[in-house]
Amino acid sequence: VSISADSWNNRNAITTSRYWLEKLFLVLEEYQKGIQLSGRVWFDETYYRVRNKDIAYTPSGEKLRGLSSNQMCIGVACDENYILCIYEGVGKPSQKKTHGAFKNHIIKGSTLVHDKDNAHKKLIAELELNDESYDSRMLKSLADLDNPLYRVNRIHALLKVFLNAHNSFDREKLQGYLDLFTFAMNPPANNLEKVEILLNLAFHTPKSLKYRDFYHVNQ
Repeated sequence: VSISADSWNNRNAITTSRYWLEKLFLVLEEYQKGIQLSGRVWFDETYYRVRNKDIAYTPSGEKLRGLSSNQMCIGVACDENYILCIYEGVGKPSQKKTHGAFKNHIIKGSTLVHDKDNAHKKLIAELELNDESYDSRMLKSLADLDNPLYRVNRIHALLKVFLNAHNSFDREKLQGYLDLFTFAMNPPANNLEKVEILLNLAFHTPKSLKYRDFYHVNQ
């Protein structure tokens, strides 16, 4: 739900809900760092637009087209059990960015199922991955369940639903939202076990954030 709905449900001020969410982001900063994917790994990028006030225009007043600075690139990878979502910057990703973001998260020798994007080349070479690639133009004509990238495409769809529930969020916090999404999607399915993981993360990586500091209130 949106922060506004969360505030209403819990009967607290929206400033408190934002503060709690920021503290949750701090706890989850370490969560994805330990995820390693293996076996068949599906990989593809998706994009999310910057906020309206940050949209860049051409000198003639038109919005920049294609994979421009108006589009935030999110790399999404998954195996049979876990998913991983990492913000790679704006516009089209490079081989250097993709390799840097995912090199520690995919086991060497795994099979990468992807769409032949050139940005994946260094990652495949450095990790000696088996290359199972498909032409993205051909995939567009396939039904969802016939698409070899369906698993990662489904995650894209769910991620967009999640982000759209908070569509006015500060884009500088995007990775925090991605960490929260993966934590919610990944095992275990039991919510109490998830709470245990969250508490363990908080105890093992203690951080503090004062309300006054978060809202820059002078003492």
